[in-house]
Amino acid sequence: MTRLPPARVVRAATAVRTTLQTLTRRMVPPEIGLLELASGFMATHAIYAAAKLGIADVLASGPLSADDVAAEVGSNPDTTHRLLRACAALGVFREGADGRFALTPLANGLRSGTADSMLPVILMLGDPHYQGTWGQLAHTVESGMPGAEVIFGRPMWDYLDHDPEFAATFNNAMSRLSALDWPAVEAAYDFTKFSTIIDVGGGHGQLLALMLDAAPSAKGVLLEREVLIGEAEEHLREAGVLPRCRLEAGSFFETAPSDGDLYVMRRVIHDFDDEQAAAILANVRRHMPSGSILLLLESVVPPGNTPHFAKSLDLDMMIFVGGRERTEQEFATLLDRAGFRLTRVIPTISTISLIEAVPGR
Repeated sequence: MTRLPPARVVRAATAVRTTLQTLTRRMVPPEIGLLELASGFMATHAIYAAAKLGIADVLASGPLSADDVAAEVGSNPDTTHRLLRACAALGVFREGADGRFALTPLANGLRSGTADSMLPVILMLGDPHYQGTWGQLAHTVESGMPGAEVIFGRPMWDYLDHDPEFAATFNNAMSRLSALDWPAVEAAYDFTKFSTIIDVGGGHGQLLALMLDAAPSAKGVLLEREVLIGEAEEHLREAGVLPRCRLEAGSFFETAPSDGDLYVMRRVIHDFDDEQAAAILANVRRHMPSGSILLLLESVVPPGNTPHFAKSLDLDMMIFVGGRERTEQEFATLLDRAGFRLTRVIPTISTISLIEAVPGR
């Protein structure tokens, strides 16, 4: 297991970084600072374009001129140079004194097929479907309704069933984000004490495979919609854990396995408003044996003006599916409503926290 710094060390480092960012903003006139903030979308699209063209893979063997990069990816030499220059200003690629461009640590994350590649996530964040939906933020704030329904003409989950290409982009990104969170989760929680781990709404089985790898004696059960069961079975087979798994097709609004001692839900509850989230949790509660544990892997919104990814992710949930991120107190209230008692919240060095609860009544 990768050795990670303690959460308190990361929080201290984050506090220093936040202070430096605040001081940097105060060093320019407010109107300039606002312009810089509002222009952040340009970086998103520049990085997305580089990812879409596969430039990092071309540079993996060594520095190249913009002309050579263009020849490799089939793009225009002049516009390729301008894209590379803009990305280099962001720290993604580096232009040498000889005019050739090379990879940087950030650019390495745009390579395909590497263990630490962020390519699937970047391809989702820059996708026109994703960007177009964020353009509906004002509409969502005005109406209280997900902007995704304006773009897609139907709820997000229904749309994914009708657009296999975007669904693949979305699911690949979710799998990568699950893997990204995992080292921090594994470092913070002991999965070896459980005999049967239930992954409720576990998608392609990525998290279940990781948990079973961390708990070699445990069995696993995946509850997911029928449409994802085939891909999940294939992933669990490739991970070498399928013989220890049972896959059940169904809706977590209606059913759940009844033989687990640990029930895990990763970023499921944030997809729903309080009414729907309480219904999901209450359904799981009805099926859980006494003495079992519920573990939610979710971001927890900190109080006040403290910077945290959860505050931006909350808007993302609001726009796409009408969901929300929650504070610790909001989780406690929601869990109590569904028949659980919050036992502890375990922060990690990632943006995710582990929210542990037990049946309360």
